Amino acid sequence: MRFSFLMGLSTAATMGITLTTVFAETTRYTVHNGDSLYSIAQKYHTTVSALKSANHLSSDLIHPGQVLWIGSSQSVGRGSEVKADSVAAAKPSSASTYTVQSGDSLWSISQKFHVTVQSLEAWNGLRSTSVIHPGEHLTVSKSTAKISVLSSRSSNPDGSDLSLAESALGFTIADYAKTLLGAPYAWGGTSPAGFDCSGLVQYVFAHFGISLPRTSYGQFDAGTPVTQSNLQPGDVVFFDTYGSGASHDGVYIGNNQFVNAAGSAVQIDSLADPYWGGHYIGARRM
Repeated sequence: MRFSFLMGLSTAATMGITLTTVFAETTRYTVHNGDSLYSIAQKYHTTVSALKSANHLSSDLIHPGQVLWIGSSQSVGRGSEVKADSVAAAKPSSASTYTVQSGDSLWSISQKFHVTVQSLEAWNGLRSTSVIHPGEHLTVSKSTAKISVLSSRSSNPDGSDLSLAESALGFTIADYAKTLLGAPYAWGGTSPAGFDCSGLVQYVFAHFGISLPRTSYGQFDAGTPVTQSNLQPGDVVFFDTYGSGASHDGVYIGNNQFVNAAGSAVQIDSLADPYWGGHYIGARRM
């Protein structure tokens, strides 16, 4: 499955001078024994720094089973003149939401609807590093963004239903948790060099500027309780694996599955599994 996302841009287009916009066609790659960032970069004709940036890596350490996004960069419009009036000539759409097409980027969508990339990110719960997917629906107007947040909220006291922006952020959190698959388990670990369960959850949310307590017990007291029937990607699920209390947790990714540091590595497990289902005690939305 292939996706397109914005790798870089020049704001010079608004000044009527040369604009270079670089996109990358990306592919999902699972790390194998013996792989290194350098060998993968050579294989896919990219750079180690590009791999680290695309996958939010702070070091060169990767692990068998870890999922990486691999890009082979290409230039679009390199060396061509793009005038400010040609950008302004794009016809605005009256649509309040937009379905992402293959080849789209946040920048190209922002130009189409005469809004800023920052506004699109804010309205849809995205970050500068977020990947957008063909078929995904984005809010593209401020008034609609306000309506979406209000109309999609539930009156349920548990706050289980999500606004459009919150839902998008939840999927982004879940996707980021999956990039850490294969990282080794380490008691007390808080980094890709080694995680324990709560260290993994804390690390994932810290990537999005969300500060959580260090332990699973502390994390169980954070956020808003969510019923199991209302679980959404990005929620944190808790288990009593070592007696009573929230002694284990993980990041819910949808389809009854969650990412957690258990056994020997970060892995995906299922709430449908008799063991995990039998020890499930609740969830929190952070």
